[in-house]
Amino acid sequence: MLLMKYNSPQIRLFAAVIFISALVLSFSLPAVAGKAPPEIGEPEKKMGAEAAAQVVKEYKLSDKAADLKRVREIGAKLAAVANKKEIDALYGTSIITPFEYTFDIIEEKDVNAFCVPSGRIYVYRGLLDFVESDDELALVMAHEVVHASHHHMVYLIKKQSAYEKGEAIALLATIMSGARSSDVYNIQRGIELVKIARLNGYGMEAERDADAGAIIYAMEAGYNPVGLLTFMERLAKRPELVDLGIFRSHPVDAERVANAKALLNKLGVPINRRATTKAVEAQVKMEKIGEVEAPSVILSGKLIYRPAAVGDKTAKQIAEEAASRVNKALDGGLKMHELKSDTTTGVIAAKNTVLFSISEADAKLMSMSLSEATQAAATAIRDVILMQMVDTVH
Repeated sequence: MLLMKYNSPQIRLFAAVIFISALVLSFSLPAVAGKAPPEIGEPEKKMGAEAAAQVVKEYKLSDKAADLKRVREIGAKLAAVANKKEIDALYGTSIITPFEYTFDIIEEKDVNAFCVPSGRIYVYRGLLDFVESDDELALVMAHEVVHASHHHMVYLIKKQSAYEKGEAIALLATIMSGARSSDVYNIQRGIELVKIARLNGYGMEAERDADAGAIIYAMEAGYNPVGLLTFMERLAKRPELVDLGIFRSHPVDAERVANAKALLNKLGVPINRRATTKAVEAQVKMEKIGEVEAPSVILSGKLIYRPAAVGDKTAKQIAEEAASRVNKALDGGLKMHELKSDTTTGVIAAKNTVLFSISEADAKLMSMSLSEATQAAATAIRDVILMQMVDTVH
């Protein structure tokens, strides 16, 4: 009761330390032959319940129905996979213990998410604002589900038993409570940075296991696993968010990105980053030219094509076909050198396929010469290619 009255971070962390110390001591009990390790299952559920109680005290949980519906629908699909599909664990153990997974939103701006034992998963408001598709959100959530399904916390505690118990307890409390290392120093002085570094080393193994497992779970649940790659690549370019969020202790390094790409390739998943992001797309818009409504193909806010009708095809049909070909080329990972333009014929081509051909009549509708219209269209497409290249470099 006294701990509930005084709600400082130090008191909350102390409560977590006390709880985990009891849990660590319980792991010294002998296992029962023929059964799963005693620390799997019920101890995890008890630890999860305690941690969840701390979360409620410390954070404001969202009551926004539409957002909760989105998160919980995605979560339910992932949980169903986790509770029935066993995948090899790179860290922890793949023993399936069906959990009643829960999914909640924390009303804070960090681009973050975390999982406490037994599958209680929390997504931050900042993460919802940052992801660009349900696929990206599902992959981040699947990553957290793997932390629970592969019993990472239990495995960490067992591994840390080689340390002095007090040090191990304090370090594990940091993970469980989400506290910063400075809070641990306030309670458990003398924890050396090297031991924290070692814990982060264990953490990196767990993160890579969660990355790999997330790809499998997401695919089984019907989501595009490329969402993990696009999320990691984009977040890695925002250090001001990384320092405060999900990869603060476990940064996205080149190896993690390479591992994700390698697994996607092994599984035969096309790496189309535009499918899981808010990619720039060529769109057809009707614009008034004088007294006539004319279709225009717009890419990243720039006019690239305004066709005149030809034969039995309307101008709108020609514009829609051109926009579709441009988007297909961009989705296919169009490279700068693969885009060709001819200012004398007005042809814009990619990988030896004509995307569209600007005629003198088209150029007149664009209030440009044929050469100017062709150059403008090619430049606009190259700008998008360059933007995509920058977004995917790690």
